[in-house]
This record gives sequence, C-alpha cells and structure tokens, in this order.
Amino acid sequence: MKVHSRRDEIVAGLEEIFLKEGFREVRIEELASRLRCSRQTLYRLAPSKGELFLLVLDRFLARIREEGMEAASSDAEPGERIEAFLRPGIANTLNASRRFTEDVEGFEPGRRLLADHQRERIDQLRQLVEEGVASRAFSSIHPQLVAEVMLAAVGKASQPSFLAETGLSMSEAFAECSRFLRAGLSRT
Repeated sequence: MKVHSRRDEIVAGLEEIFLKEGFREVRIEELASRLRCSRQTLYRLAPSKGELFLLVLDRFLARIREEGMEAASSDAEPGERIEAFLRPGIANTLNASRRFTEDVEGFEPGRRLLADHQRERIDQLRQLVEEGVASRAFSSIHPQLVAEVMLAAVGKASQPSFLAETGLSMSEAFAECSRFLRAGLSRT
C-alpha cells in the first residue's frame, strides 16, 4: 500500500492496530504514542475514538469494493471475474482479528457501515451474475436471489460467534463462501 502523506501513514497505522486489536480497548493516548503523533493529530482526523474507527473502517471497506470492481473488470470468463471480485474481500480480511469483528458487531455505527458495504458489494455481485447468466456461462438462476443469499452468507461469516463456533477466521469463512458461490453458479 502506497502512503502519500503523514495523514495517510497515520490512518494506515490505525487500520493495522484496529484490525489486530479492535478499537474498544485501546486508548487514544496509546494510539498517539504508538503512531508517534499527538492526540491532537488524531482528534483532527476525527472527534472521538469511535469516529476514528469509522474513518478507518470506511477506508478499509472502500478499498475492498474498489479493488473488487477493478479486478472484475477484466475480459476473463464470468466465473473468474466473480472470483477476482471476491478475492480482495478475502485478502484484506486476512489480518482481521476476532476482536476486530466483535468491535464492528458491537458498535452500531460500525454495523451500519458494514451492512451498507455488504449491500453495495452484493449489488455489484448481482450485476456480475446477470452478465454470466446472460452469456450462458452460468446456469439460468435468479441473480438477485444469488446476491441476497451471498449477502446472508457473508453476514453470517462475519459474526464473531459464528467464527468462534466454526474455528474459521473471517478470511477463511469468506473464501468458503466464494467457493460455494462459484460451485453453485456453474452449469452442470
């Protein structure tokens, strides 16, 4: 990831910390010390620790959407485009700890941001499925239904209790969802 400014460097550092440790337990003073900046610098980015978390979460989720659409814009066959579209979600969540997922789930604004992100991704996925059905690369299946089922699966796969119960990381659960989707779309 290319860092363009001190602000970008700080936000990238916050992302690394929040993905590993969540945000609820870490104090602003500790963040400032670890990032070698002042508390004022952090408060200029956002007025509270929760808002800092939302800033970082929004940046993180936007990157997944952008990378997914960029990867899916190739001339590859539809199934490969869908895999390419889903891959950034898997790759970017590799470092997401259970604590991170618990903090997103336990923080209403974080849950809303994640839900909005998932709806956008599902709409993008629906469009890719429509293209695959139209080109006859996929079985004749209802694209909106596929997208909604995938949204439900991704929602379940991002719940801390589900991850604890299955022993999967968020990234592993997303990879399994991707494999399941690809198998279900193939023409048999």
